[in-house]
Amino acid sequence: MFRRKSGEEAAEHPLPQAEAPARRAPAVQGKLDCALSALAELEEEVAEFALDAAERKPGAADKLATHRAKIEGAKTAVGELRAALNLAAKLDRQAEASAAIQMRDEQLQEFKLWLGQREAGMKVALEGAAMMARGYAEFANASLLAAGIVPSGTRVPTMSFGRDGMFGAAFGTAERLFQAELFRTAPEVGGRRYVLPFAKAPTMDTVNDPRSITPGLVALREADAAIVMEIEAQVARLSDEAFAAASANDVKAA
Repeated sequence: MFRRKSGEEAAEHPLPQAEAPARRAPAVQGKLDCALSALAELEEEVAEFALDAAERKPGAADKLATHRAKIEGAKTAVGELRAALNLAAKLDRQAEASAAIQMRDEQLQEFKLWLGQREAGMKVALEGAAMMARGYAEFANASLLAAGIVPSGTRVPTMSFGRDGMFGAAFGTAERLFQAELFRTAPEVGGRRYVLPFAKAPTMDTVNDPRSITPGLVALREADAAIVMEIEAQVARLSDEAFAAASANDVKAA
């Protein structure tokens, strides 16, 4: 759709990105893992305390009761941490969703901003197109009138203009001149060179070197000067022939 300037990377406009919110679940998960390990160790140890109590060893019953309390405490801690993990994961998801919503809102606002600038750019382009249409109408009308008033007995010479005739017929529609001029004057915006869809490099060697293209008005003036010079030469030759013929008749009449 658009042409990138040859030999250069385009400068991109990065879209707004949401900052990743700090996640709370991983820290809670780490604590839960520790609590589960502690509970597993306590449950492995209970058999020994139960055996001592079964054998009625001194103080074994109290130790078993204390150990049971530790297991219950560990189970409570695991349950609480699991609940905390579920809540933290939910809050993390909500935070990520909020960040994504904010990011999309910011992207939408920037999208609307660029659409506004896009319309402003097209406004300038279309106003320029209207001016170009008026200018071309004057050019075409003047060309038609000039062709109709070429001195009697002369003709507009057929020639191409521009380097190696790159702009086509000098006294024609100037289509190639328009294409080349629009290609030559295409500007850079944000590191990219944007060329109108109907613009065209006049030759292959100018595709990557638009500055080597002769400015259109300069080429047209040179072509008009060459046309005038040729017609003047035709007029001078006809005038000389007419004067010579007139002089010869005067001599015979005498």
